[in-house]
Amino acid sequence: MMGRAELPASLEKTQRLLEPYIKQRHEASKIRQVLSSHLLSQLDSSGRNLNRPLSLVDPACNVEPTSHGVRGLQREYLRCVRANLRARSEYASISKGRNMGQADDSADSESQDLPKQSNTSPSLEAFIHLVMQQQKHERLHITQDYIDVLSQRLAATAEHLDPKVALRDLESLPKVPAEVLHGSSAGAIAQGTDLKGLVDQLEQSVLRAKMLLKKEQKLLAKMRSDSNTTSASRGDRLQALGLTRNALINWIEAEMEKAGDGSTENDGQENTHHDIRGKDYIEAQLVSIQKQYGRYIEAREALVTSVTATSEPPSAPSKEEASDIPESTDDIQHTQGVQVIYPYLEAMAFTANEQKAVIQQRSHLTIGLAKQVKEASHGLERLADESHLLPAHPIPSSSSQRKGLEGPFSFNDELLHHEKPDSSGLARAWVFAAEAAGAQTRGAISEQLVAGDKALEESRLLLARLYQLLGYDDQSPALTETQKQDIWTVLDGALGVIKGNGPEGK
Repeated sequence: MMGRAELPASLEKTQRLLEPYIKQRHEASKIRQVLSSHLLSQLDSSGRNLNRPLSLVDPACNVEPTSHGVRGLQREYLRCVRANLRARSEYASISKGRNMGQADDSADSESQDLPKQSNTSPSLEAFIHLVMQQQKHERLHITQDYIDVLSQRLAATAEHLDPKVALRDLESLPKVPAEVLHGSSAGAIAQGTDLKGLVDQLEQSVLRAKMLLKKEQKLLAKMRSDSNTTSASRGDRLQALGLTRNALINWIEAEMEKAGDGSTENDGQENTHHDIRGKDYIEAQLVSIQKQYGRYIEAREALVTSVTATSEPPSAPSKEEASDIPESTDDIQHTQGVQVIYPYLEAMAFTANEQKAVIQQRSHLTIGLAKQVKEASHGLERLADESHLLPAHPIPSSSSQRKGLEGPFSFNDELLHHEKPDSSGLARAWVFAAEAAGAQTRGAISEQLVAGDKALEESRLLLARLYQLLGYDDQSPALTETQKQDIWTVLDGALGVIKGNGPEGK
């Protein structure tokens, strides 16, 4: 089989030039259909329909010259049709003369047809013939390979013609997708439209699974804690409560002793209390407290004795505990008296749960309020950055103004009275700036009003003088005051005298 590299350079060049124009049969038919539909759409609807596309023009038809009414693509198409008809007529005449020349050479044999054709025909026909021979050789070579494989098998065996054995080495055919059976285009469109919805559903299912997982974990932890608390023995609880009670009693006694000692020390240190109350009053109070505490001890012992009479006998303590912590029989009986407190533990647990819920609600409300305050503070800060009012009227610092009768505060007082930056402080800054701007505006307006009053008064005086100069009667006080000082008053009634004395003077 000859490869492409063994072909002549002229044939390779021709093949490369013709490759863009060589199409498959179905591609060529599709191109013809598209061109036909395009050409039919360009036809005039008033004319008759053609039986064939305009691209297949009969060589015998006569195309008239282009009229003035035809323009654009139709005019260009008619020009191309005329050129095509001329080319086809020339090609027909040349091919007719060539066929007549070949008919004269009918004496040549069939074996000489191919060289003669290669000499007389273009190189394209030889190249096409060579390609066809190569394809045929490839097909025959593949067929020969399969025949050789089949010839090596034994034809007498039963498995030779079994389709399962024969097709065992072959790969199974792929299944036809459901989209192809039900319409691939419709399935693709539906898949494209439902993709976002599927993603949303997946996210919702994931969130739902996470919430369920958290609930299950909380429930499991609660069940484990309940099981741990219920698994503890009742004796351990009673023993722990007894130890707690003893520790509490010891702490109360120590605090009362400290209170008694502290009272005596305070009596020695503070002379003012000695002067007011005296030692007798303090001793009386101490005696009353000791009596009350003694009554409390007696009542407690009686209560423990009555309770331990009905309870079970306590377990015997070990030798180490007896040696390390020597307690009396009364203290051992006190530990069993804690059973009386056990019924109140449920109420205490319920109260603790309610307190926990209240604390959680308070934390939730605190977080929500903190978020709202933070958003409000951010908004006020943004408005403060964008505003021209706050820089023009800043709020004065309150630390320099806060002074009482005893003088300024100390450093500790300053820390205690220090105002944290919050939304109320920002709002106060806005209020102060607005009030300052309003006061400034009112001051400017009052100044303008005063200036206007002055200008109005001056204009009123000028008008009065103009009225007086023009001779209008004006009975205003300003005219009466200025009338005596006017220069025209000397001529009042003396114009005739001036006219009479004129010629005499001359």
